Amino acid sequence: MILWTVLPVEQVMEGFADDAYNRYETGEVAGIPVLFEKMDTGLKKIVRINSSDPAHYLNQKVFPGLITSGL
Repeated sequence: MILWTVLPVEQVMEGFADDAYNRYETGEVAGIPVLFEKMDTGLKKIVRINSSDPAHYLNQKVFPGLITSGL
């Protein structure tokens, strides 16, 4: 891949090697596939619903921002 930019490579690649993505994992809540963010308390927060089923987005028990144990 070629990236054409006037910015220095250090600025473009800043933060690329950080472990920011290690805080996220996929899983299911009530049979709905979601993306979790691991919290320092050991709990997990739902960041995104990863489903193509519209009914999953209407489920009031599963929504982004919900803090759960991740089971």
